[in-house]
Amino acid sequence: MDAGPLVSIGVPTFNRERTLERTLRSALQQTYSRIELVISDNASTDGTGRLCRAVAASDPRVRYLRQATNIGPTENFNTLFRECRGDYVMMLADDDWLDAGYVSACVELLEREPGTALAAGRPGYYRGDEFAGDGALHEHCQPSAGARVLDYLATVDDNGVFYGVMRRGVLDRVQPLPNVLGNDWLHVARVAALGKIRMLDTVHVNRELDGTSASVESILEMFQTHRWQARVPQLVIAWHLLHDIGLDHPAYRGLGRAGRLLVAVAGAAVSIRWRHLAWHVITPSIVAVCRRPRGRPLARLYFRLTRVLGARQRI
Repeated sequence: MDAGPLVSIGVPTFNRERTLERTLRSALQQTYSRIELVISDNASTDGTGRLCRAVAASDPRVRYLRQATNIGPTENFNTLFRECRGDYVMMLADDDWLDAGYVSACVELLEREPGTALAAGRPGYYRGDEFAGDGALHEHCQPSAGARVLDYLATVDDNGVFYGVMRRGVLDRVQPLPNVLGNDWLHVARVAALGKIRMLDTVHVNRELDGTSASVESILEMFQTHRWQARVPQLVIAWHLLHDIGLDHPAYRGLGRAGRLLVAVAGAAVSIRWRHLAWHVITPSIVAVCRRPRGRPLARLYFRLTRVLGARQRI
């Protein structure tokens, strides 16, 4: 694999000294050796910088970038999109880690299938050291760009496919990442408009469930945006999809004016998970009722019903 294409692994980080070493080690111990590891430190105030400098000094494949001030998580991702030099590029969250064969398996698939824009391993989710389950398996291989976009939006849930390996030319056409709720959905939908998305069940990106994305509230705090969006996150994302597909982003120009408007309306509609939307709208009121002694039986019945129906706090 030493003669293969260069693969860039970008790691955006902020104050993650506790988990970052595992993340970086998993990237540097890939069986595919022709990689560059690019770390963008968003002005951390803990020992993250010290750790990154030590790793960079020990391995010439590592580049450490430190922001002078905190530029926000979205712009930190966009910095990495610009800085990564590889023929293939992937992002890796600073509390996640890769199976040793992850990059090798994804590159092999991309080299074999020129029409595939992004290849990913299946996400495996952990709470601490305890395995919580596999994420969604994404396969969007329809010949039509619009069909791929709609298939992705109809099935996306945890969106671990965002951390797959992408062709550099595709990344150039889908960036920048917008600073809005659901920006990772918008990003992957753009990729689906440009090529097939494949996911391998043989390798995993291992993800922490209790990180920044543990709740919609923590995500909104990260974006520094309106907290009312936590009550209707599905509708907010649907609105952003409608605008991005129908009017805004050039990744969809191949659909034609009428085609992209149709995909925009259909995509916004199929992206809404109505049970989860109802959960976000109703649950705060139920929690308030639960604080009253007479309301506790109703609250217990409500939460039992939501578990049966599969509604939960998801974007």
